[in-house]
Amino acid sequence: MSPYDLDEVDKQILTYIQEDARFTATGLAERVGVSDNTIHHRLDDLEEAGVITGYRTTLDPDEIGLSLYFLFVCTVPISRRAEVAAQVRDFPEVVEVTELMTGQRNLLVKVVGAEDEDITHLATRLDELDLEIDDENMIRAEYSRPLEVVELG
Repeated sequence: MSPYDLDEVDKQILTYIQEDARFTATGLAERVGVSDNTIHHRLDDLEEAGVITGYRTTLDPDEIGLSLYFLFVCTVPISRRAEVAAQVRDFPEVVEVTELMTGQRNLLVKVVGAEDEDITHLATRLDELDLEIDDENMIRAEYSRPLEVVELG
C-alpha cells in the first residue's frame, strides 16, 4: 500500500489538529485559507484513508493524584511478545506499551500510580506474566511534540 499523497492543505490541517484536536472547521479554514466545507471534506478523506486514526484528550496525571510515573523495561519471548503486550495493556495503571524488535529488553511499559504500593502491586502482576522485568525507572519528565508535516509561519 502506498502512502497517502498529502498536499499542502492536508499538511497544514494535520499540523494544526495535532496541536489542538478541538479546532472547529471554521477555525481551521481561517488558518489554512480554505472554506470550512473543504476542511470537512479533507478531514473525512484523511480519516477514511487511515491517516487520522483518532482524536484524544490528554490528561495530567499529577492533577488527578497520580504523581508516580514509571517505566518498566522488560524482556518477553519473541513468540509471545504481542500476546503479552496485549495483556499488559489491559492493566488500568498502564498508560503506554511499546514493543521493540530486539530480542532482549523488547517491551517498554509506562505506568502511573498514586503511591509506591500501586507501582509495587503492578510490578507483582507483571511478574506473573511471561516476561522478565529488566529495569524499572521513575520518569522525571517526558516531552513530546506533534509529528511535523509542515512548517507553519
